[in-house]
Amino acid sequence: EKLNEALGKIFYDINLSESVNKTNADHSILFEAINLIIQQGPSSNPELRNQAMDLLGRFISVKEPNIRYLGLETMSKLARLEGNENIKKHKKVVMISLKDADLSMRKRALDLLFVISDQSNAEEIVEELMPHLEDTDPNMKEEMVLKIAILAEKFANDLRWYVDIILRMISMAGDHVGNE
Repeated sequence: EKLNEALGKIFYDINLSESVNKTNADHSILFEAINLIIQQGPSSNPELRNQAMDLLGRFISVKEPNIRYLGLETMSKLARLEGNENIKKHKKVVMISLKDADLSMRKRALDLLFVISDQSNAEEIVEELMPHLEDTDPNMKEEMVLKIAILAEKFANDLRWYVDIILRMISMAGDHVGNE
């Protein structure tokens, strides 16, 4: 209980300022507090998990690439614990991260989209990923193909849609599609 109070106080009291050094220290404290919530697992306070997800939503929207990267990575960890409902409101920002110039940022965004996919949103996410397949970095193409294939197979409601996705994927990235 005291730990939850301390974490709540951290989330409430820290105001991110314009001072770069203070802001770095504040972000560090906030990320550690969120990681502590993640380490607590399902027994962590649901209200604190929601606050953490909202903070991470702000972090993935900032211009500072290191904060965005850590935000995407930490959001992926929290999404595994929290589930998909609270994170869905951040999907648009995550999709924008797929266009980032930094390959590592695009990979974190792809990982997060894969984690948040479920029966209710997988077809939409796959359809949004498909245009990225043509122009994505060759170092990321195989991973994207694999994740699209898994999502399409796992969550397909319609056999025609599934076959269409697989055929489009082969035509767009045939060299990167494995035999499996």
